[in-house]
Amino acid sequence: MTKPESSKKESNEETGTKSEPPDDPQTNPSPTTAKDLFADFAPDESDSSDDDSGKKSENYEPASKKPKDSSKKYIPKYKKEWESKPELKSWLSESIHGNTYFYCKFCKKDYRCGISDIHKHMSSKKHTLRATMPEFRAQKFKFRGLLCPVFTPFVAMKSVAPNVNLKAVPKYANFLSACGVRGILVNDVVGEGMSLTIRERIDIADAWADVCEKTNQFLMVQIGGAPLKDVVELAKHAAKREVGAVVVLPDLYTKPKNHLDLIKYVKLVSEFTRNVPILYHHYPRYTGVEIDIGAFLLDIIGEVDSFVGVIYSTNDIQQSMAAAAVNREKFTIFMGTDEGILGAAASGFTCIMGTSLNFLPKLVESICEAVREGNLKAAQTSQNLLIKTIDVVLKEGDSIAAFKAATDIITGTCGTTTREPLQTFWDGTIKKMQVKLRELGVM
Repeated sequence: MTKPESSKKESNEETGTKSEPPDDPQTNPSPTTAKDLFADFAPDESDSSDDDSGKKSENYEPASKKPKDSSKKYIPKYKKEWESKPELKSWLSESIHGNTYFYCKFCKKDYRCGISDIHKHMSSKKHTLRATMPEFRAQKFKFRGLLCPVFTPFVAMKSVAPNVNLKAVPKYANFLSACGVRGILVNDVVGEGMSLTIRERIDIADAWADVCEKTNQFLMVQIGGAPLKDVVELAKHAAKREVGAVVVLPDLYTKPKNHLDLIKYVKLVSEFTRNVPILYHHYPRYTGVEIDIGAFLLDIIGEVDSFVGVIYSTNDIQQSMAAAAVNREKFTIFMGTDEGILGAAASGFTCIMGTSLNFLPKLVESICEAVREGNLKAAQTSQNLLIKTIDVVLKEGDSIAAFKAATDIITGTCGTTTREPLQTFWDGTIKKMQVKLRELGVM
C-alpha cells in the first residue's frame, strides 16, 4: 500500500533527505553560452594538477565543476600583464570561463586563478611533461596586403569533370607576382574547391606551395566544405607543407546553428593543423550560415590558440569593422568583396581579398595606393571603373564562370573551363565579353 503524499513528506523530514525534483527543461536548459558548451573541454578531476604530496589542490578543479559559494573570501582575478612574464608568456592565456580562471595552452585546460596558483601549476608534473613535448609555438599572423582567391585551371575538354591542369600554375603565379599580388588563396569558393576531389585539392596545394617558394608569395589553403574526415586529411597536409595559413568554411551539410557550434568545429580541425594559423571564411550568401562574428571572436579566445582571423565576404563594412574592433592584437579581418575595396581601404583595413585581383590587380592596387596617399578622387575613379568592369562581366552569366572567363581573356593564365555544375562559357559569349572589356579600356 502506498503512502499518501503527506506521509512521504513527513518521512523525508524525519530522515533528513530531500526528494529529487523531476527533470525540467526550464531548470536544465541546453548550453547557450561558451562556458556551458566548453564544459566538455574542461579538465576532469583526474587531470587536475597534483602537488608534491600527490593530493589534488582545490585550486585546480575544472571551471565547470567548481561549486558556487558567495560566502567565500576574495578570489584572485586574472591579470593580462601576467602573460608578459618570461616564464609564463609561452603558455598562459585568459580563460573562457571568466576572470577567476586561467587557461594553460600546454595542458589545454582551465584552472582557478591567482599568481601563486599559476606558479604551482607551472611546477606540476602534468604541466612539466607537456612543456617538454615538441615546442609549442603561438602563431602570429603577419600577412598584410592583397589576397587573391585563385581559380583552378582545368584542361580544356568536353567533360562534366575536366582534369586539373597543374602545368598552368607557374605562369599564373608569376603573372600575379609581377603585378604585386603577395597573397594567394587556393581551393576556396572561387577555386571551385568543393567540386574537387581530396586528391585534386592536395595536388593543387602542392603545386602552389612549390611555386610560391620561388615567387615568395604567402600561400593560404582553404580546407573546409567537405566531410570532416576529408577536412582532417587536408589539415594534416597543410601542416606538413607548412603553408602560411589555412582557411575554413563551415560544414556545408550539418551547418552550425550558432557561433558556439562553429567554435567547436574549428577546435576539432585545429587539432590537426598543428601550428598553422587558422582563419574562418564568413560567406553567408554562399554557405547559408549567418552567425554573430563578434560573439564568435570573443568566445574563441583561449579555445583555439592558432585561430587568427576572419575573411569577411559581405558588403557590410560596418559589421566587418565591428568584428575588427573585437581584438585587434589577436585577430586579422579581411574585407573580401570587390565592391567594397575603396570603403575597406578608407576604413583602415590592411588585408583585402578580391576576385578582381585575378584579372585587374593593378587597378585594385591603385585604389589602395590612392587612399594611402590621400587622393580620394583618384581612388573613386578607379573603384568606379572596377565596378563597371564587374557589371559587364557578371551580365554574361554565373559569377565564378564569368570572372574566370574575364581572367583568361585579359591574362591568358587560367583557361575558361569550369567543372559542373558550373557552366563553361561558349566561345560566342567569350568574344562578346572581350569586345566589351576592350570598350572599357581594361585590356
